[in-house]
Amino acid sequence: MQYKITIWLLIKKIGNLSFAIFLLLLIACISMLGTIIEQDQSIEYYKEHYPLHTNQIFEINWQSILIFKLDNIYTNWIFITLLTILGLSLILCTLSTQLPSLRNARRWKFKKQIKLNNALLKYNIPIITSPSSIIYFFNITNYHTFHQSHYLYNYKGLLGRLAPIFVHISLINILLGSLFSLFTGIAFQEMVPNGEVFHLKNIIKSGSKSDFPHNFVGKINDFNIEYYPNGLIKQFYSNISILNQSLNIIINKTISVNKPLNIQGFTLYQTDWEIDGLRLKLGTKPCIQVAMNKLSKNNKILWGTSLNYNQQENIILVMFDIYNPILCYDGTGKLLRSLKIGDKNLIHHIPIEILEIMTSTGIQIKKDPGIAIVYINFLILMISTINSYISYSQIWIINYKHELQIFGSTNRAKFQFKRDIIALKEMIIKLY
Repeated sequence: MQYKITIWLLIKKIGNLSFAIFLLLLIACISMLGTIIEQDQSIEYYKEHYPLHTNQIFEINWQSILIFKLDNIYTNWIFITLLTILGLSLILCTLSTQLPSLRNARRWKFKKQIKLNNALLKYNIPIITSPSSIIYFFNITNYHTFHQSHYLYNYKGLLGRLAPIFVHISLINILLGSLFSLFTGIAFQEMVPNGEVFHLKNIIKSGSKSDFPHNFVGKINDFNIEYYPNGLIKQFYSNISILNQSLNIIINKTISVNKPLNIQGFTLYQTDWEIDGLRLKLGTKPCIQVAMNKLSKNNKILWGTSLNYNQQENIILVMFDIYNPILCYDGTGKLLRSLKIGDKNLIHHIPIEILEIMTSTGIQIKKDPGIAIVYINFLILMISTINSYISYSQIWIINYKHELQIFGSTNRAKFQFKRDIIALKEMIIKLY
């Protein structure tokens, strides 16, 4: 018996709304921590960005991040356990509180006991044998009316009692959708050279029940960058073709940031870009390729490389984007010339011609089966949250023994409820 009592008390505690709100706030705080600390990075990354002994009051170093699993908060078993308990709490709260409350609100509740101290209005009048005028009043004021003998029961705003149930159901479905995505989702990050075919191979995140696609083939047809007049990047675009096993095009689309491509349950996002190298002719040599190294100077990104065209001298090529001329310096740092693609130049008596700038585009490919569940239920959550503010009002009328008594209650919108009572009073005065 004591065992059953303990279980029942535990169920009541878990199903308590205050406990659910506490869990929700705790999960929100942990999620905020996950947005501050970069997730799913390498150990070297955390050692570089979160060193030991920074002499800060709230020190977060790479050791504490690894010990407490702060590098993968959203897949941590503690976070998943909290989500599971929150879902269980919402289910128990819905079954034990919300559904009985709705069931109770839908019952006809005729007050048959006169309580003089609780009456809103009271009239000593002859017995009203036909309450049709009062019923009509409640109908035009959007009340649902039930009549039995000398008693009337009226209510409106039942949607306000129904909405919290949908709030709970949508929250439960959002949690289920998130867990479904966690266990079945998969994400890839590919850096693909312009004009090349790519497969999905660089996994950055995958659920324990995710399905790895073996026949997904794509091709980057073109890559372009759009700049603002001040030289800052406005947008970059990648024209992508998805191919079948026979390398025939299934779909072709130009994607950009915030305009992804959706196909076969996958979503392809534009994420980044890189300058890989230059294809050029140098002297009498055939076409050669040289790699460009990414550098940072004065918070600006640039790419550079060094060419040794004889044993004594070399030139340095520097570029800031893919459209402006390439700057050519000698070994002492002196600017020699600006080079454009296709132009033939003579530097230190050596012919040099830039044929092509070789670029790569960053594509993130994600499969998230639970995203539709999450988005739909977020919409339901917003609508039901708004509807939960609808006032639920009840009015009882007892017409018995030459006396008319009116009782009422509301949970919100008390000013509107008073206006309804005043209008009812004026109507009764005019009739009787």
